[in-house]
Amino acid sequence: MRIFSWNCKMRFRDDYIHAIKYKPDLMIIPECESLDKITASEKSDSYWIGDNIHKGLGIFAFNGYKIEVYKNYTDRFKYILPLTLSNETIRYKVIAVWTKKVEEKKKNHINYIKQLYFALKEYEEFLDNDNVIICGDLNSNLFWERTGIDKNHQDVLDQLSIKNIYSAYHHFHNEKQGKETQGTYYHYHKKDRPFHIDFCFLSKNLMENLKNMEVGKYEDWIKLSDHVPLIVDI
Repeated sequence: MRIFSWNCKMRFRDDYIHAIKYKPDLMIIPECESLDKITASEKSDSYWIGDNIHKGLGIFAFNGYKIEVYKNYTDRFKYILPLTLSNETIRYKVIAVWTKKVEEKKKNHINYIKQLYFALKEYEEFLDNDNVIICGDLNSNLFWERTGIDKNHQDVLDQLSIKNIYSAYHHFHNEKQGKETQGTYYHYHKKDRPFHIDFCFLSKNLMENLKNMEVGKYEDWIKLSDHVPLIVDI
C-alpha cells in the first residue's frame, strides 16, 4: 500500500501527472479542483468535496481499491472526510484531512486543528479498527502550541494515542513532535521558511508494517505548490 498526500495549491489538472508517477494506491489531495476539471488516463475510483470548484479535497484510489464514504459523515467538518478504502483482500478506515479557516461570520466557528479535534470525537466509533489511516494538511504543529497560537495540536495527538494511532513521519524518522527537521510547507515558497504541517497517522497495526516514509524535496515541488508531498509505504 502506497499513500501519496499533497496539498497541490489548486489546478491539479496540471499536476496530476507529477503525482501519479509515484504509483500510489491512495492519493489525498487538499486544495484539489473538482474532478470534472481533471483528465486522468489511469483507472481510478475517486471522490471530491468542496464549495469552490477550484479548491476542495480530492481522494483517488488505484489498483483495484474502491472508496466508500462513511455513512455518518457530517459536513459540519466538511473537509475531514471519513471513508473506507478496500479491495478484495483488505479494508482500511481512512480520514482524509484538510483543516482550513472557517468564515468568521459563522457562529461557534472552529478553525484549523480544532476542526479535527471535534471530528475525531464525532467519528470515534469509526476509528475502532486495526487499519486506520488519517492523512492530509492539518495546518498545525506542536511548535505553535508553545507560542500560544495553536492550543489544540497536543489534544489531537492525545486523542489518537488513546486509539493507538501515531504519526508515520515521527515514528520512521525518530523525531519528536514540534521538532521536525523536514518541512512540508514553505511559507511564500521560501526555502528558509519551512513548517511541518502535513501528517500521516497510522494505527499501530499498520505502523508495525511501515516500510518507508518520505517527504518530497523542496527543489522538486516548489514550482508546483508551497507544499511538498508525503509518500508512505506500508
